[in-house]
Amino acid sequence: NDGLEITPEVTAYIADQITSNIRELEGAVLRLLAYSSLFRCDITTDVAKQVLNNTINRPQRDIDILDIQKAVANHFGLSIDILSAKTRRKEIALARQIAMYLSRKLTDDSLKEIGRRLGGRDHSTVIHGHEKVASLINSDNKLRSDVLAIRNNLTN
Repeated sequence: NDGLEITPEVTAYIADQITSNIRELEGAVLRLLAYSSLFRCDITTDVAKQVLNNTINRPQRDIDILDIQKAVANHFGLSIDILSAKTRRKEIALARQIAMYLSRKLTDDSLKEIGRRLGGRDHSTVIHGHEKVASLINSDNKLRSDVLAIRNNLTN
C-alpha cells in the first residue's frame, strides 16, 4: 500500500533467519517496512541485517502451554490444576483466560489444543477468553501489567 517492495534476496534472508513461527516472521517484515517508511530508504539485505539484528541474534526459547500455565498460576498464587478445573470463580476464570490469551500469542497450538489443555474447553471458549483479555488490556492497567509481567517472565 505504501509502494514499498522487498526484493527476493531480502525475503530469502528473512526466511532463512527467522524460522520459529509465522508471527515472528510477520513482525520482522512489519519492522522492516516501518523502518523503510520512516527513514525513506530501500529495503536491502544490509538494512534487514541492521533492523532485525536483535530479533535474529536472540536465542528463541520454545514456550508451550504448560509453561504458560505454570507462569500464570505462579503469578496469581494458584495451582496449575485449578486453571483446568470446572470452577467459574471470577479470579480463576480470568487467570484461565489470560493463559488462553498468552497461549494464542506465544505458541502455534490450535484453539482446540489450547482448550483441551485448559480443562477440555471448546475452541469457542478459547476465542472468547482471548478476545476478553485483549479487550481488557486496553482499559485495565492492572491486567495489562499482569499480562506483561507474565509474558516477560516467559520470554526472558
